[in-house]
Amino acid sequence: RLEKHDLLEFRRIAAHLYNQAKRWRQSLNLSKKDKLYKDAMTTARQSGSNEIAEDLLRYFVESGNPACFSACLFTCYDLVRSDVVMEIAWRHGLSNEAMPYFINLMREYQNKVDVLTTEVGELKAKVERGANGVAAAPAGPNQLLGPAGLGGRLLIGQGPTPGNVFTPGSQQGTPGSGSQFGGY
Repeated sequence: RLEKHDLLEFRRIAAHLYNQAKRWRQSLNLSKKDKLYKDAMTTARQSGSNEIAEDLLRYFVESGNPACFSACLFTCYDLVRSDVVMEIAWRHGLSNEAMPYFINLMREYQNKVDVLTTEVGELKAKVERGANGVAAAPAGPNQLLGPAGLGGRLLIGQGPTPGNVFTPGSQQGTPGSGSQFGGY
């Protein structure tokens, strides 16, 4: 009864109830019908569905509402796929409206690349320090000694320590290679 009520606020309550019941499409249809676009964008975001968010983008393009297209990109940023946004914007001449989305997306990607680059650099430095530390460090009581340290014999029953797992310049002893004896 609420969705067919004469007063807008009662229809809005109906859309809200559909939203709470996770009946996203019905809530969106009511909001679009009453031109409650902010409510429609909020519903699309709460749905967590790429399909629903992208359908709403297409609706704004078809209805000739570029400002809502841009606002929906902001509201549903995590849900819309960049290739879909690029195609819609290109086909309908909405590049200016989509540009804030793409600027934000590129910044996010650049931050991820910077973090990964930093982590790789730290990992390389740690590996180099570990390689230098293995060659120069004296053997402790729980460390595995190589063939030169025991006249070609290994200590049986003592596993390698994390610093002794790999030998510089060999692929066998690199962490994760499966060789626990560092190439010996």
